[in-house]
Amino acid sequence: MSQSAMQEITCPKCGKKHPFTVWDSINTLEYPEMKEKVRNDEAFRYRCPDCGATAILNYNFLYHQQEDKVLIFVDADGSSYEEMEKVMTTRGNAFDGYQKRIVLSYNDFKEKLLILDAGLDDRIVEIIKSSIWDNVEARYKDKHIDEIYFATNEDGEHGFLFRKEGKMIASMEFDTSLYNAIRDAALFRINAVSQNDLIINRAWAKDITARLG
Repeated sequence: MSQSAMQEITCPKCGKKHPFTVWDSINTLEYPEMKEKVRNDEAFRYRCPDCGATAILNYNFLYHQQEDKVLIFVDADGSSYEEMEKVMTTRGNAFDGYQKRIVLSYNDFKEKLLILDAGLDDRIVEIIKSSIWDNVEARYKDKHIDEIYFATNEDGEHGFLFRKEGKMIASMEFDTSLYNAIRDAALFRINAVSQNDLIINRAWAKDITARLG
């Protein structure tokens, strides 16, 4: 079920306060229009009626793409992980058979959606990203890259964006053959040991790679 509430938001530019719809949970089967509004940021974009400033609001919420059995909780402030872990891992509830994830930032959430829309397994993508990170830290430390994200361009081509302080400084193509090779070689074993893992990020990728040898 989708749940939202009006909250008073202070404009970061002019300091004026205005009401804004904040979502606690979003169900795209119940509100199909929210599927696109989440992806184009309209669901979270605050516009100040006084000065026109805009900002993407980053807060905790549950995204439920029920038609595809996908559940993603955004724990933006780190306050609700244990509570949501219990909800997501309880057997016999309405979310059995779902792909369930917890992410720790809005950017991580958007990346999960891009990977989902591309029809890819986020675990395999994270393993590839982890390898890319290792290469960046070994060979390009002077570039001070602090973020690497999976992305899809307007032509539907996949790749990775390299960012420094929020600005893109480089990109690389997504290696589909590498993805397929890792998936074919390791997916069965990954499922065997991490089917119920909720946080799939670089730390997870390094751990699973070490465990699988």
